[in-house]
Amino acid sequence: MASRGGSTRGRRVTGASDPQQQRRESGPQTDKGQQRRDQLLEAAHTVFERKGFVDARVADIVAEARVAQGTFYSYFDSKDTIFREVCEIVVERMMADVAAATVVPREASMRERIRAGLRGYIEVYRENARMIALMEQVGTFTPEMRETRLHVREAWLAQLERVLKRQQADGIADPTLDPFMTVQVLGAMADHTCYVWLSLGKPFEEEDVLESLTTVWARTIGVDDSTSWRTAAGTAPA
Repeated sequence: MASRGGSTRGRRVTGASDPQQQRRESGPQTDKGQQRRDQLLEAAHTVFERKGFVDARVADIVAEARVAQGTFYSYFDSKDTIFREVCEIVVERMMADVAAATVVPREASMRERIRAGLRGYIEVYRENARMIALMEQVGTFTPEMRETRLHVREAWLAQLERVLKRQQADGIADPTLDPFMTVQVLGAMADHTCYVWLSLGKPFEEEDVLESLTTVWARTIGVDDSTSWRTAAGTAPA
C-alpha cells in the first residue's frame, strides 16, 4: 500500500519550529525515507485490521514494521494521523479497483452497466470490509475523525456525480434530477447495504442484493422508466 512520494495526506501543518514536525511536514527527502514511510503505512494497515483502532498502539505498528519507535515519529505524530492516511490510501485503492473490476461489453445496456458497476463495488467492498467498518467506528470519536470519514466517502461520490452528469447530458438519465443529492442518496444506499451485509454479517444472498440495488439505481435515474421524465421534458420516448 505505497503512498505517493511527496504526498501531504495526513500531515498536520502547524507552522511550529519543532524540527521533527518540520521533517514530517516536508516529507521524506530520499527514496530510502519514502520506503520507510510506506513500510510504516503497510504495517499500520495490518495492525488496524488485526487489532482495530482502539486496541492498536504505536508500539504494535513499529513492531510490525520492524523499526524503532523513534522512526515512527519521524514520519507521523500520532496513531490518529497514520490511521487517517491509511484510510485515504485504502479508499484511493478501492476506487481504482472498482474501475478495474467493472468490465462491461460495448454493447451492454445501461442497466447492465449499472449492474456491473455495483458488482465491482461489492467485490471491492468485501475485500476491504474490515477497514471500512473501522472508518465507521472511528468516525464517531472526534470531529477530525468524522471529517476523515466524510472525506473518504466524498471521493467516491464525486466520481459517481461526474458519471451521472454525463448520463444526463447524453439523454440517458433524467435531466431533472439534482446530481449531487441523487448520488448522495444512491451512494448511501449501496454503502449501507454492504455495511449491514459484509461488515455486520446480515445473511443476504449476493444476487438478491445486486438485483435490488441495480433496480433501485436504474429506476431512480430514469433508466428503467424514462417515459415519464422524457414526456415531462418535452422529449419523445426513445
